[in-house]
Amino acid sequence: MIRQNRRSIKLRLVILIAIYAALIPFSVVWYNTLANIDCNMTQPLSSNSVKVGSSEEKNQSCGQQLGFHWIKFYGINGAIYGSSLIAFAVNMKKNKG
Repeated sequence: MIRQNRRSIKLRLVILIAIYAALIPFSVVWYNTLANIDCNMTQPLSSNSVKVGSSEEKNQSCGQQLGFHWIKFYGINGAIYGSSLIAFAVNMKKNKG
């Protein structure tokens, strides 16, 4: 039975690494997208567009939305990576105890 437990632990570790290998590129792309967003209104409005408020309101709105997206980024990534590590650690303790 000891060998089965070791195989089970190794299999779980391989699955955990495979999940991370699939999620890390997604997280990197998401991070780079958020990092490259510029809320400065440097582009002039075209003559056909309708202006619905000042550029300060748009900058503030962009900054607030960007902040919210960063919170989502860290929250979702923390939940995904943290929960899988916690589940792995709990299973290791159950197998040992």
